[in-house]
Amino acid sequence: MNGNHYEMRFGGSGGQGMMLLGDILSLAAGCLEGKEILLTKSYGPESRGGACRSELVIDSSPINYPAVFRPDFVLAMTQLACDQYHQDLAPGGALLLDADLVPRPPAGQRNLYRLPLTRLARESTGKAITANMLALGAIAVLGRAAGVEAVRQAVRELLPARLLDINMIAFNAGLQAAEQLRPAGAPAERETARVHAA
Repeated sequence: MNGNHYEMRFGGSGGQGMMLLGDILSLAAGCLEGKEILLTKSYGPESRGGACRSELVIDSSPINYPAVFRPDFVLAMTQLACDQYHQDLAPGGALLLDADLVPRPPAGQRNLYRLPLTRLARESTGKAITANMLALGAIAVLGRAAGVEAVRQAVRELLPARLLDINMIAFNAGLQAAEQLRPAGAPAERETARVHAA
């Protein structure tokens, strides 16, 4: 990855909100921060429970290749997503896993972050379905797609008012959980080999 080009992949199963993550981050990076973006989505055979992924390319210049080639950041919400999508992670890229749903993280992975995203969602909001918003908060801290405030604004713009409060609770819980993984002042996706366990 150069300083202007950034690729992301969000993998999980249908119903975990991977498509919404792509929508929110593309709005934050594209419309709110003025970057070029390319968003693609892929669904499995079932809309809920089947494998799915959302991929986002962000650049300060026009994007001339319409696919993620070497993701700089991968979120895996299931073991299958981890097994399939971490293999082509860019050197120095970051891998964020749901620690409870991905019990077998890849060995030797640099910049591996393990958070019990679904469990923290249940604890903070009472609803496991908000795990994607908790992951979004963690991504806003650990990744380089868009600034935290741009992501927060994108959440407010995309979600209906009746769902906003509970999802903002989850988002803020994700921010806090990710901040605890990083030493004070450390840059996002630092190049040192580090594994963070739940």
